[in-house]
Amino acid sequence: MLLLLVASTTALAYVSDRMDFGEIDFGGATVTFVLHHDHLADFREGGSRAGRLEEAKRLFNIGDIRIEQADWGVVGEVALNRYLSGDSRWDVWRLPHYAFFMLAPRGAFFPVDTILPPEYFEQLPRITQVKNERLRFDGHLLHFSAGVPDDYGHAPFTVVNLDMWERENLGDPIALYQAGQWTWETVERAAQRATRDTDGDGVIDQWGFAFLDPATMIFANGGAITRLTEDNKVVFSMGEPAALNALRILNDWQNVQGISYGDYQMREFISGQTAMAIMPMWQINPQEYDFRHAILPLPKGPDADRIIYAPGVADAIFIPANSAYPLGKVALDNFLFPLEEYYETLEEWIVNRAYDRFSYEIMWEVLENVDGDAAYYHDFLGAWWQGETPFGAIVSGVMGGGSPASVVGEVTPRAQSMIDEYLKQ
Repeated sequence: MLLLLVASTTALAYVSDRMDFGEIDFGGATVTFVLHHDHLADFREGGSRAGRLEEAKRLFNIGDIRIEQADWGVVGEVALNRYLSGDSRWDVWRLPHYAFFMLAPRGAFFPVDTILPPEYFEQLPRITQVKNERLRFDGHLLHFSAGVPDDYGHAPFTVVNLDMWERENLGDPIALYQAGQWTWETVERAAQRATRDTDGDGVIDQWGFAFLDPATMIFANGGAITRLTEDNKVVFSMGEPAALNALRILNDWQNVQGISYGDYQMREFISGQTAMAIMPMWQINPQEYDFRHAILPLPKGPDADRIIYAPGVADAIFIPANSAYPLGKVALDNFLFPLEEYYETLEEWIVNRAYDRFSYEIMWEVLENVDGDAAYYHDFLGAWWQGETPFGAIVSGVMGGGSPASVVGEVTPRAQSMIDEYLKQ
């Protein structure tokens, strides 16, 4: 852990791996972490980094560090209620992405770029920097931490069942990638050959793809749900040809050809019934597989000029707008979550999923070079299954047989209006 602590008569000067904070003294206050996933567990007795909370309390004169844990679906409301009641002055919040736009429009987040220099943010991991820039609100940066390693946990990859590819004579996916042929055309051909009735009962029981997420399809084809313009304005971009074509092809693969099957749990892939699954990193669990696997990036769509490295979205750590000591909270976060350990945890995540050198190198390549357009940061536009929302209405309309251009055209004014309202642009 890179730090420098210098004793003084009243406080401690603290230098983290990101900046010199000067004297940090909480004056005996109790700090509360509001969270759904207890990312402080490693710091308590029995954890891999036990004792760090106690050390932080001594170094920064903190009376106590406690947690307020709530379920994933309600933790945003818990944070908001604490803010509205005035109970959040000494809080630090770890929130799922969905909660960002529950709290940001209410002015509940502290703008950390008012107390941290640009150099601070430049030292954060690339995938975190991208998230920070895309989640500016009212012109300010609100997120500052490397304490949520699932920044990378939501990045999507293609996981292939090597045994099925060999058994069905689909080719060598790694060789196809190395030859520059890891494209939608290639994987569509493989999926068509893999999809069949294997036991002769007249019912298809093997498919090319498991569940295909609509947003990921759009990104893989070079499209985007929203884009950031040169003047830092967010625009709804699903009317672009790449997004429209991605939705058309998704409908074709799922509803016309029937070469994709299943839901987001990826059970058909886990059970060995699909040749491929495109899933976020956190969902890749080789211990569940009874087959050899490899990990590749998203295949290149027909409208993309390159293979797209999508970052996904994830939890983030925020400070309430009514914080009593915002700089101290950032210093505490830096002490608890040094960058060195961020990369150690990332290495561990990759090693636990990549069982060969190729997959290992691909995962690093993707995560170090993510494309900021290829993430659904502005999810107040809705999930694909929420038909009453702009994004959900588009997916529902196209998957129901509607013309992508017509469906998107009808929804675009409402979507852009929501963007302008939520982001105050």
